[in-house]
Amino acid sequence: MAVRKVVTRSSCHFRGYFPSLKNGHPVPWESQLEGGFFRLLELSPSVLRYEAQPSQEKLSLEGAFVDYFPDLRVFLKDGGEWWFEIKPAKKLLIRRVEQKIALATKHFHLSKRNFSVVTEELIWREPLATNLKKIMYHRRGPSLSSVHNQELFNKINKYNPLFLEELIALLGPMEAWRLLGLCVIGVDLERPLTGESEIFLSGGHRHANIFA
Repeated sequence: MAVRKVVTRSSCHFRGYFPSLKNGHPVPWESQLEGGFFRLLELSPSVLRYEAQPSQEKLSLEGAFVDYFPDLRVFLKDGGEWWFEIKPAKKLLIRRVEQKIALATKHFHLSKRNFSVVTEELIWREPLATNLKKIMYHRRGPSLSSVHNQELFNKINKYNPLFLEELIALLGPMEAWRLLGLCVIGVDLERPLTGESEIFLSGGHRHANIFA
């Protein structure tokens, strides 16, 4: 649960809710940059779930303490955890912000917790950003039932499609893209998605794994 309210009306920032399947409920975001990072987390196979404004940290500054609220806490499938600050790169050049990030980095290091700062250089880089938007569009709707999932994989294992166009020809575009959206089928998001894009049924480069 967030320790600080995120979505309010009394701000000039663009705010809203991200429909997260991994969390099972909408996650509040304070900027489009955060929303973009949520898409990456949703399609990262190593991410179990994540929460916004997860904690109130006390940073030591010249004998006093200042409050700091990290933007995200990410829970990984291997049991690890990661805290994130999401900021436009130009804001990191502001002395006050630079000082607080340095304090936060030291604070998390001393408490033996993983902490990273993420900017638009990661979130908006192409073709990753375009691919994330396209695949996330097909992530809507309920998860596959065990029976339907088995039927699809029986067909996939029988014909063993190697490329996206072969998967679409086998299952139809709606079902094929849905499997990509649910991370059942993997693709390399660092390359433009075309019919000739290689697909991964297991192993290999599986979607947006920033923790690999």
